[in-house]
Amino acid sequence: MSDLRHRLLVGGLVVGGCLAMLVAVHATDTGTRDPATVSGRPDVVEHLIPGQGDDVIRQAELGIDLAPGYEGDLILNGVAIPTKQLRLVPPQNQVFFTPGRGKVVERLNAGPNCMTAVVWRSALGRGSANDQSFTWCFNAL
Repeated sequence: MSDLRHRLLVGGLVVGGCLAMLVAVHATDTGTRDPATVSGRPDVVEHLIPGQGDDVIRQAELGIDLAPGYEGDLILNGVAIPTKQLRLVPPQNQVFFTPGRGKVVERLNAGPNCMTAVVWRSALGRGSANDQSFTWCFNAL
């Protein structure tokens, strides 16, 4: 009889564990709160770093992940970031900036900060009539 109770107990624990994992998977938010769009073109921006409304530390890396065929520059709180201070990842069409000593922005302002990305098609180059911009804001702690 104790062997049967042991099997039922183990079986119940396994079923309970599976149910708990299923609930956890469904409760996990893997999508973005606001899909990134540029001038109504959600196919241009894949990810914002940090996301709209996120909280970050004052020296967090900031950036944008663009769709294939796009490049961009960044403007932080109205300050254009020089290209030599950007971390560019051309194979992934990503552009990043990390505030720091000796850079045009040494640290984020406490509270709200806004980033603007000026985005263009690589084939057309910057400065064409097709350039687009997108602004998102986040909070620095």
